[in-house]
Amino acid sequence: MNIHLPSDLESLIREAVASGRFASVDDALTEAARLLLGDLAHTSPDRSAADAVNSAPDPIVGMMREDTELMDEIVSDAYRRRREDNWRESEL
Repeated sequence: MNIHLPSDLESLIREAVASGRFASVDDALTEAARLLLGDLAHTSPDRSAADAVNSAPDPIVGMMREDTELMDEIVSDAYRRRREDNWRESEL
């Protein structure tokens, strides 16, 4: 198999090999192909409903990402409570 890459990608792959991240260009491209095929398998429209349910994002995590102000408030409250807990200081 012959693969023709744009020169910028080829250069980056060669740099990754030279840095020791991969043993060879073949190893780097093998890893790239595995990642690509894995990604295609996860985004394929042919996935079964069970696969879609098992890989569905956690709705709680999604809500936390969307509401940064709420997360800031929760963290701030936790720090405030920690400062107010005098029993922590007596254990030291």
